[in-house]
Amino acid sequence: MGYNIGIKLVRGAYMNEERELAKKHGVESPVHETLEETHMGYNYCMTEFIENMHANCLLIVASHNMGSV
Repeated sequence: MGYNIGIKLVRGAYMNEERELAKKHGVESPVHETLEETHMGYNYCMTEFIENMHANCLLIVASHNMGSV
């Protein structure tokens, strides 16, 4: 249909706030338990994006994490 999609992939932003909100509402936390799990999840998603890009796709990565860059 000619649409473009924008995805903002973040790593660990608002983790504490998300945990507190989940606890307040009695639901499971939506964030990983450890920093290592967070890195693994982020890297997995980024790999999926890159491996499934088409010729007309664009990607901008803004990260402070040198391993991801």
